[in-house]
Amino acid sequence: MVSVPAKIHLLGEHAAVYGKPAILTAVDRRLSVTVFASNQKEALDEYQNLRQIIEPIITKELKIKEIPPYKLTISSQIPIGSGLGSSAAVATGVIAALLLFLKVKWNVNLVNKLAFEAEKVFHGNPSGGDNATVVFGGLLWFQKISQDKKIIKHLPFSIPEKLARNFVLIDTGKPAESTREMVNGVRLLSQEKPKVVEKFLIDQQHLTHELVEVIKNSNEERLMQIIREGERNLETIGVVSPYVSSMIRIIEAVGGAAKICGGGGKTKGTGMLLAYHPNPLVIKQIAEKRKLSFFQTRLGVEGLRRE
Repeated sequence: MVSVPAKIHLLGEHAAVYGKPAILTAVDRRLSVTVFASNQKEALDEYQNLRQIIEPIITKELKIKEIPPYKLTISSQIPIGSGLGSSAAVATGVIAALLLFLKVKWNVNLVNKLAFEAEKVFHGNPSGGDNATVVFGGLLWFQKISQDKKIIKHLPFSIPEKLARNFVLIDTGKPAESTREMVNGVRLLSQEKPKVVEKFLIDQQHLTHELVEVIKNSNEERLMQIIREGERNLETIGVVSPYVSSMIRIIEAVGGAAKICGGGGKTKGTGMLLAYHPNPLVIKQIAEKRKLSFFQTRLGVEGLRRE
């Protein structure tokens, strides 16, 4: 069995697709996958579509004709379509478990490479940041240089406890739009209003670079300012619904900060909202008032692991 964490973008979603840097972190909500031999081909099950995506990726890489019959089970604490990287976690977990089943030597770089191929099928033009984060875990600097070249490095520090304890994740609801649709929407905007997207990319890049030192130095006030500025930038490219942006304004009005941490959404829900307040109880009360689920969780946890 293997397990894989969820992930969030601290900053850099959407911008990462265009080669700008992102800071991501693994989150302590995990998905577990087990693969074991079966005497015969499994009858149609809930994982057939997933098998049809993953199996050709593995057989092509390993240069084998087919994978022997197997039984697949998946157990997950990661909500789907919430911006927590559920598709990357599923791809990573299934690929890692199948490679173990095939007695391939444990190799997280290989798993990451193949999980990225699966993410391309799921999302069309992913950055590769989600799968890298769930595979390698921790606090990650990610930048896509080209389809084949990426900068992936662990930052040489963790999120200080002074800051880490004040993050709250609020589930605003599964977006009506897929991540693929949201990414394509930004691409269309870049053609129609190139200056808007160009400004978004430049601004987010500056903020992402600054965020590294801000986290390292536990600068709480500037951290909240960066979250607010990053969120405003995301709103300019149309990936934050009015429903969620109005909630964010309320959080800001009481001295906090919040931003979407995935592909976003245009209509109502945008998946998980990353919120911060020096007193996280304030955030929880706002979520409770709107009858939205929320949780505090550890950030920067271990990535893919054998259980």
